Amino acid sequence: MPTDLLPAPPSPAAGPRPRNRREPRLVAPRRAGDPVVVVLVHLLCLGLVVLGARIEFLRNSIRLDEAQSLWQTNHSYDDLLRIIAEDVHVPLYHLLLRTWRLVLGPEIETARLLSLVFLLAAVPVFYLVARQVLSRPWALFALVVFSCAPLLHWYGSEARMYSMLVLVTLVSQYFFLTLVRTDRTAPWIGYAATAVVGVYVHYFFVFVLVAQGLFLLAMWSRLPRRALVRMAGAAVLVGLAFLPWFLYFRANGSASGTRPNLPKPSSVDYSNVYSQFLVGFQSDAINTTVLQMWPLLVLAALASVRVGARLDRATGYLVVAAFVPVLMAFVVSHLVTPFFLSRYMIAALPAFLLLLVKFASSLSRPVAQGLAAALLAGAVLGTVVQAANPETPVAEDYRTAAELVEDDATPQDLVVLSSPFTVYPFEYYYDGTARVTTLPEWDREGGIPAFDPARLPEDVASLAAGHQYVHLLLSYDQGYEEEVFQYFEGTFERTASYSPSPGMQLLVYRVGYSELPPAGELEDFGG
Repeated sequence: MPTDLLPAPPSPAAGPRPRNRREPRLVAPRRAGDPVVVVLVHLLCLGLVVLGARIEFLRNSIRLDEAQSLWQTNHSYDDLLRIIAEDVHVPLYHLLLRTWRLVLGPEIETARLLSLVFLLAAVPVFYLVARQVLSRPWALFALVVFSCAPLLHWYGSEARMYSMLVLVTLVSQYFFLTLVRTDRTAPWIGYAATAVVGVYVHYFFVFVLVAQGLFLLAMWSRLPRRALVRMAGAAVLVGLAFLPWFLYFRANGSASGTRPNLPKPSSVDYSNVYSQFLVGFQSDAINTTVLQMWPLLVLAALASVRVGARLDRATGYLVVAAFVPVLMAFVVSHLVTPFFLSRYMIAALPAFLLLLVKFASSLSRPVAQGLAAALLAGAVLGTVVQAANPETPVAEDYRTAAELVEDDATPQDLVVLSSPFTVYPFEYYYDGTARVTTLPEWDREGGIPAFDPARLPEDVASLAAGHQYVHLLLSYDQGYEEEVFQYFEGTFERTASYSPSPGMQLLVYRVGYSELPPAGELEDFGG
């Protein structure tokens, strides 16, 4: 034992200590490892998640994806499976959501609460993962940042499967980091079970599993041979468990008619994913400022790297988990089919936050504290601005659009939605007298008809016949929105325009003439 760790011997001149005299004892402050502190920080973080949800996000207008969730889960379980097999998702979340709504109610707020429950459950699991790579104080700090992350607040209050994806990814990472360190049987059982659940939550979870497999292969020389055998066994188990759904999915058309029309991602799209991990969905001006700061962070990272330093296993896995799944999705979007959306990449968010905190913890105390404060401030401000800024790009205010049409439209008018599937979020709020249709016209029974530019004049003339005004809602561009807009602009007189939210336009066109007053002026007629 080092001599500087031994207690100093008493000075001979001091004499023996009196036996009956009590020495004053200082009350030490509670440390971050104290169970009471850990519990209090967890309660704080759970409160932050609930507070963020209640302040704004649970009150948002229903979004297109959420309306699809409600429509899908309004069907019987058999029909629900068929509908999901014709879509681009897997069924576990939707089955849970249907059951949840049957028990607690059909409203959008009820559906959003399920996502909030998944996010709340992810809080303690994130801490368990953080403790695999960080000291207790830094793990608790990472937990606070995680609980303030704006992207998690958004999808923790949206009726979709993304907070569930975060939860199952964290559980998988906990078991994976445990088995990499110990290779016991119990973590392997938990890991394999979580992998089966994960592939039924979202297709992107496959990239999480592939990244873990690649990491294990890279570590093969430092792991027992049976680790690779067990990983191969887990892969076979996942494949067999997923095979019934894959066959059912293929039998129902492999989502050939419902795939979103997405462009191939650029390098800016790749960078935007990590910007949104930090500050959430922001306007172009704010997002550009954040992206301009990346070179400074890279320079700071390079300056802090010690020559010859090696990453430990846990930190190396964080690098893989934070970047490899997103990179694989980027490559597949170029080689196979584009599907690169930041919400699909949310499984990489926890590892990315942990990697940043791990980086901060390796710096000198003043620099570490400054970086930690900036990281927390960015998360908090990002959440507040994302909730309060009317220019938040992912906001879809179908509620205001429906109210505007209700106030202006008469039974002689027509409401036309340029993207057929947007009829679901619009009709969730709409209770007006004007008939609602879509362009191309869709009967909602079969697949959505393809847009044919050659038929546009004929289709519009057929829709407009017998009506006075058309209220045209442009809200989700499927590649032909500009063409529809230009045709209406060049053919009819525009009498009003509104912009309920970014990317959404409500335009009113006069398509017929009669002695009736224009839309919006009926209350003055005859006065």
